[in-house]
Amino acid sequence: MKTILDAKKAGIIRYIGFSAHSPEAAIYAMENFDFDTILYPVNFSCHYRGQFDQDVIKMANERGVAILTLKAIARQKWQEQDKEERQKWPKTWYEPIIDPEWARKALYWTLSQPGVVAAIPPGVDTLFRLAVALAADYRPVTEAEAESLKQLAATLDPLFTAKTLSIA
Repeated sequence: MKTILDAKKAGIIRYIGFSAHSPEAAIYAMENFDFDTILYPVNFSCHYRGQFDQDVIKMANERGVAILTLKAIARQKWQEQDKEERQKWPKTWYEPIIDPEWARKALYWTLSQPGVVAAIPPGVDTLFRLAVALAADYRPVTEAEAESLKQLAATLDPLFTAKTLSIA
């Protein structure tokens, strides 16, 4: 990190970012280094059901760290009974949202979170195209759409969960 920070100070690099998949790692990084961006999963199910991103989003906003997101159109962990459906998506380790209307709501929800500046589309070509097409017409998620996602989340097994951390 010293080399990276020295390079930024010298003007060799402009921005420094990091990726994390746990609130503990993300918070540790932001507490100890002056990052410009974080790449982090921000997803309605992880938020409402898993309490996964609230403290990270709060700290990133307090510190002026822009949030790039992953997993915006992930539905949930694959369930044991979904073996046949899972075979249709061999490159995803999670169940994607394939319904365009639900995918739109989920993507718009993620992009509506404070400090979120981008949602990285999934690597699967059909999901990538879906996310890019939906993002082209982005508008903030409505309260009714957020509520419908909250209700759906109550029935799902989120990709990531975490204990709630307290940030002073």
